[in-house]
Amino acid sequence: MKRFACAVLMSFAAPLGAQTTIQGDNTTIRLGNARDITTQTRARVSSAEAAVLRGLDKLSGSSVDLQAGVLEPLQFGALTIKMHDCRYPKNNPSGDAYLHLTIRDRGVDTPVFDGWMVASSPALSALDHPRYDVWVIRCKLDDRTPSVIAGESSPRPIMRP
Repeated sequence: MKRFACAVLMSFAAPLGAQTTIQGDNTTIRLGNARDITTQTRARVSSAEAAVLRGLDKLSGSSVDLQAGVLEPLQFGALTIKMHDCRYPKNNPSGDAYLHLTIRDRGVDTPVFDGWMVASSPALSALDHPRYDVWVIRCKLDDRTPSVIAGESSPRPIMRP
């Protein structure tokens, strides 16, 4: 019985070539002879100086579109939002944006959110706040980039019959 248990445990063991390499601020994990794709991925994105966010006040039901600049504090209700970086695909500026945000609540020492938000997957890394909701819409490249596309947002809550 002991031989059988050892054989089963050995079949679930990590491959012999598995390794973790830490290089500066980046962590690269390689399994066996897998190639490093960190530099390939980094070359395909660009950063923007501004972004469009959408904020929802859950008590009033109203939403507002917010424009955030890099490291410029932005007020939304009791929240202070600071954007550190807005990245987008280099070949598709209107594509999937992701932002690094720090969101603080008035009167709370630690941030209520500090991390990356992805426009196409808002629930992947979301703000957990009892009153407010904030999510990413897009990176804003210049003044010609529209903040809101017609019909995309409503300043008033949807009224149901």
